[in-house]
Amino acid sequence: MKALRLGLALVLTLAAQTTLAHMATGNRAVLDLVLALVIFVGLRTNAVAGLLFGSLAGLCQDALSGGLIGVGGLAKSIVGAAAGALATQFIVTNALPRFMVFVMGSLLHAAIFLGVYALVDPRGVGQPWVTVGIQAVLNATAGLLAFASVERLPEVRHRRRLRRTHLRTRVEA
Repeated sequence: MKALRLGLALVLTLAAQTTLAHMATGNRAVLDLVLALVIFVGLRTNAVAGLLFGSLAGLCQDALSGGLIGVGGLAKSIVGAAAGALATQFIVTNALPRFMVFVMGSLLHAAIFLGVYALVDPRGVGQPWVTVGIQAVLNATAGLLAFASVERLPEVRHRRRLRRTHLRTRVEA
């Protein structure tokens, strides 16, 4: 069941990344929703799950982006494993540590991604580090919003059940 939810989240995130993110920012991919999802999964699970999910997500994103297949998979698998390792070794439950993990994960992803492209093509991809910094902050913000949404979900379900129970007792009385 958990794998099914993760697969559905990946499909929805890839769809949002390829359509909505590019419409909002033009051709500049400033927000990497797939990377934010990989870090989120790494923080919620462990290093092995982060590694596997990062590879799958990166390969899917590479296949849809038209670039070199495998570069994003490599970068996202390392970032997912690192986020999972941090989550199992340290307490990453408050907003500031989570924000820092998302920022550092985004910077690590950019370093690996740009480094591999620099090895393959001497011209590189030409992404300035200011854009990488902005992307790191935006990814961290998206990740924190995802954590807030997921953590509020049980409370919303509980209130909904209470409301239904209250309405049912009023109708029966």
